[in-house]
Amino acid sequence: MIFEHCPFLIDAPVKLDMFFDNSRYFKQLFHFHPGIEMIFVHEGSGQLILEQSIFEVKPGTLIFLKPYQPHYLQMQIGPGKPYIRSLMKYEHNYLSENLKAFPQLREFHDYICSDTSTSQVQYVPDWKNFEQFLRENYERLQRYPFYNQMEGNALFLVNVFHYLYPLWKTGMVSKQKKQAAEPTVAKMIRWINENYEQEFQLEALAQAVHISPNYASYIFRQTTGKTIMEFLTDRRIKQACILLKTTAASVQEIGEKSGWVNFNYFCSIFKKRLGMTPKQYRHH
Repeated sequence: MIFEHCPFLIDAPVKLDMFFDNSRYFKQLFHFHPGIEMIFVHEGSGQLILEQSIFEVKPGTLIFLKPYQPHYLQMQIGPGKPYIRSLMKYEHNYLSENLKAFPQLREFHDYICSDTSTSQVQYVPDWKNFEQFLRENYERLQRYPFYNQMEGNALFLVNVFHYLYPLWKTGMVSKQKKQAAEPTVAKMIRWINENYEQEFQLEALAQAVHISPNYASYIFRQTTGKTIMEFLTDRRIKQACILLKTTAASVQEIGEKSGWVNFNYFCSIFKKRLGMTPKQYRHH
């Protein structure tokens, strides 16, 4: 299983990758990023594992992923089964600044970024209309580009939120139905999220969800496509990235707070997964 992390969008705080056929390049991976990603699915079907839930993904699905949020997207790709999506990636503070002139939209944006009750997987009603809206606005942006590309990209994103705002406000955007995720695996993920900073013992996890250690390993991989240790490592790296960017604690302290007792091992795993040392990541 591949784990991937995207760096901050420093040089390009808004990136647009619209109507892209990702069939050839798509990788099933656990993934997180410091910025925000919105994915709109034009063609393709599959499922998304997000937090402790599994969601169906199909045409018309809009996925809103928050910073540092691990997720696992599985798409059924094959002959006659392409995966075509539009991807809008941006840095939260950059867009928030651009929304100052639009207080209602700014409030709406802050709400969906911070409110835990907001579903992050939505189905857009009459989604073909939304698709046409995206196409027309993006084609206009390509025909009449701004001198500053970021200004054009930011305006495009503002228009997207302007389109979605009344749908959210009136409740017309419907939550995607969660699939019947294995309750035991959901409990296991919750336990890992609550205990990742402690020394891991498979027996303790299995006992907490009332199954045998062997069955715990089997059912976790069957449901998520990932081993328990891979998921635990992802969770610890996520926490380390957050602390590196948001605190002044030393790298060694951050390693310990994230669940690694051995500092050298922490640095080795961090560099292997992210391609840079913790110190380099902090200043990246």
